[in-house]
Amino acid sequence: MQEKLKNNLAGLQEMRHKSIGRILNRLKNHYTLDIMSRLQKIGYQNCSFQHTGVFANIDPEGTNVVTLAERAGISKQAMSKLVKDIEELGFVETRKDPKDSRAILVQLNEKGTQFIIDVYNCIDDIRNELENVVGKENFDSFMGTAVLLNNYFDNKQQNSTNRDNFSLYPPLK
Repeated sequence: MQEKLKNNLAGLQEMRHKSIGRILNRLKNHYTLDIMSRLQKIGYQNCSFQHTGVFANIDPEGTNVVTLAERAGISKQAMSKLVKDIEELGFVETRKDPKDSRAILVQLNEKGTQFIIDVYNCIDDIRNELENVVGKENFDSFMGTAVLLNNYFDNKQQNSTNRDNFSLYPPLK
């Protein structure tokens, strides 16, 4: 019995390096580190990856903290802390939401808008770099497949009969 467990464990160790979860997680980490490194090189030393929860989810006209938290898949309290951080760094301004006086509206200011532009420029540069590595056709195919798989899991989550299922992210819209 002990020998069988050792053989199974050895097989699992080998499989771990080919695991879709591990590969995607490592790719995400490489991508994130590359973006953050590029942003630091152009002057954004005080921004951290955690701040992207705000920047990735804010609308041009502003977004309230509750909506930002829902989109980022984090608590309102955690989002409020992130908003406070980037407000102190000078990227956003906050005020009462005119649609809901109990809510706080977060709006990009000029510095925040420039940051978003710089992020998209970094993303575009990385995309071009990756297309040069694997070819545009392969990269487009990879992206198309990734979108299809994300849509599959979003639909699977939405159609689940168990509404208490754990969810990392709300579906992309």
